[in-house]
Amino acid sequence: MIRGTTSYDHLAEVDLVIEAVFEDLAIKQTVFKQLDAVCKPGAILASNTSYQDIDAIATVTRRPQDVIGLHFFSPANVMK
Repeated sequence: MIRGTTSYDHLAEVDLVIEAVFEDLAIKQTVFKQLDAVCKPGAILASNTSYQDIDAIATVTRRPQDVIGLHFFSPANVMK
């Protein structure tokens, strides 16, 4: 039940979205604005960031309570 996509059109009814774009706050904020606009209410919007401020990412949405960090590449506890 997991699939990747590059189209925001595929995200309207999902329960969880994990963003994995370049580690640039402005880029992540742009993506989260778009996710906020297309995802259903209650969908969890997750960032794969290893060091960006999740609160700064969440502030561009109307649902900061639904934004989480979900890092799955390098272990977060060893990242600078």
